[in-house]
Amino acid sequence: MPDRPRPRRPAAPASREARSYSITELAREFDITPRAIRFYEDQGILAPARAGASGLTRVYSPRDRTRIKLTLRGKRLGLSLLQIRELIDMYESPK
Repeated sequence: MPDRPRPRRPAAPASREARSYSITELAREFDITPRAIRFYEDQGILAPARAGASGLTRVYSPRDRTRIKLTLRGKRLGLSLLQIRELIDMYESPK
């Protein structure tokens, strides 16, 4: 049998940075409540953009997604939210 060309996969998004997430998507992905995500926002860990006519809809970036992931890792290690925020901020600050 002659070799047939493999079917092509659909192209991946050009940039992961262009992706945005809703509060529900992130809550499901990380198995936490939307209320917990809003709490992290109140604590200064997250800073979602606002969308919609009234500006009430939160739009989370890949940066926010990473910050949630790091926050949950820090909590598993027993760090306080203040310590976690300081570590994340140090990591992101220019040298």
